Amino acid sequence: MGLTREVAKFIVDKGYKDFSKAEIQAAKNLILDAVGGMIGGAKEPATAITIQFAKDTGGTAECGILGSGVKTSLLNAALANGTSCHSQELEAIGLYTGSNPMTNIPIALNVGEKFNLSGKAVIEGTIIGLEVQTKLGMGGPGSFDRGLSSIPLYGSMGAAASAGKMMNMDVVQLQHALGIAIAQSSGQQRQQGYMTHLLEAGLGCRNGVTAAMLARGGMTADPDLIEGERGFYELFCAGGRGYNHENVVPSLGNPFCVTGIFTKKFGCCFFNHRAMDALVQLLQEHKIRFEDVAGVEAEIPPFVANMLRYPEPKNGEEAKFSLEQSLGSILIDGKLDLPHVRPFNDAGAVDRRYQNARRMIKVIERKDWGGGRSAPWSTPVTVHLKDGRKYTQAVSADELRGGGKNPLSQEEFAGRYRAMTQGFLSSSQIDRSIELVSNLENLDSIAELMKLATFGMSN
Repeated sequence: MGLTREVAKFIVDKGYKDFSKAEIQAAKNLILDAVGGMIGGAKEPATAITIQFAKDTGGTAECGILGSGVKTSLLNAALANGTSCHSQELEAIGLYTGSNPMTNIPIALNVGEKFNLSGKAVIEGTIIGLEVQTKLGMGGPGSFDRGLSSIPLYGSMGAAASAGKMMNMDVVQLQHALGIAIAQSSGQQRQQGYMTHLLEAGLGCRNGVTAAMLARGGMTADPDLIEGERGFYELFCAGGRGYNHENVVPSLGNPFCVTGIFTKKFGCCFFNHRAMDALVQLLQEHKIRFEDVAGVEAEIPPFVANMLRYPEPKNGEEAKFSLEQSLGSILIDGKLDLPHVRPFNDAGAVDRRYQNARRMIKVIERKDWGGGRSAPWSTPVTVHLKDGRKYTQAVSADELRGGGKNPLSQEEFAGRYRAMTQGFLSSSQIDRSIELVSNLENLDSIAELMKLATFGMSN
C-alpha cells in the first residue's frame, strides 16, 4: 500500500475514540485560543482586506467569519478565518515543519457550521488534520531548507484531511483530495514581513476545503501523489535535509502531536520567542531596569537569521520578524501583558521608545551553527550592564512557557481569550463561549458558538 493511501486510510480509521483525555483537552485549549485569535485578528489590515474580498465576491451566507459580523461561503470563510488566525502572529505552533493548527481549526469550525456537526466532529477534524500535516512535514524537512513556507504547503493537505474527515469521505476520495491539495500547494518564506505571509494560512485553509469538496464531488487526482518519482516529496523536499517517507505512517497517531503544540505568548514570529523568554528571565532574576542596560546581544543560527531580517521595521508585518524589535520591546515594557502584541503593529514599529531600544540590541549570526528548525538549537542572550556586569541565559524549546512540557494553565488560556475578544464579545458572551468550548465534546451542534464568535455584541 502506498504512502498516500496509508495516510488516507489513517484519516478514515482514526477518530475520537482513539484520543486520550489529555489530547482532547489540548485540542480544546487550541480551539479556544484560535477562536480568540480569529476574533482579535479580524481587525488586522491583512484580514480586513480578506473580509472585503469575501464581501465583494459574495456566495451563500453559510459560514461565519469570526469577529466580523459577516457570513459568507465556506471557501471565503475558510480564507478569511485562516488569515485572521495568523494575522496577529499569536497562532499555535509546533517545533516541526507543518505543525500549524491554524490550517485545521478554522476548517473544523466552518465545516462543522456548514454541516451542523457536533463538537466531537470538530475535535476529530482538528486533531486528525493536524496530525497528518505535521507528520508529513516531519517526513520532509527539506522543504523548509529550500525556503518554502510549510503553512500553505503542508497546511493545504492538513486542511483537506480535516475537511475530508468531517465530511465522512472514503479512502479513495481522500487520496484524490490530497492530490488536489498538492496541486494548489506553494508558499515561500520570503513572504515573511509582508501581508501575504499572513494570508498564506487562509490560502492553505481554502485550498484544503476546495480539495475536499471537489474530491467529494468526483474530481480525481493522481491517487499516490505524495510518494514516488516526481511526487510531492521528490519535487518539494529534495534539498537540505531532504525527505524520509518511511517514518510517516508508523508515526501517525503514535502519539498524536496535539499535546506538543506551543501557545505563543508574544505576537511575533516563533523564532523570536526563545531569545525573548531568555531576556525576560534575565530581567526578572537579576532585577534589571532599563536604565541599567548598556546593550543586549543575541546569538542565532543562520536559518533564524534568514527569518528575522528586519532590524529597523517600518510596519507591523516587518516588526513581527524583527528580533531587535522583540527584545527591545521587553526592555521597554518590563512586565508583559499576555498576549504581548503592542510592539508588533504599525504604531509599534515606529514608536520612538521601541526604535531607541532596538538600537541597543546586537544580533549575532552564528554561521558555525548547523541544523534546522527541529534541531536542538537555542538563542543565547547576554545583557551588558552599564556597571560592567553581564548575564547570559539560553532557553531550550522544552523550557519555553506555553509548550507541551510547560503548558499554560486553564486560567491563563481564559485570560488570553478575554484579552483577545474584549470589545467584540460582551463579558457574558465571553463566559458563555468559554463554557461552550470547555464542553465541546458534549455539544450536538456548534451553531451557538459560531453565532457568538461571528456576531458578538451585534447579536
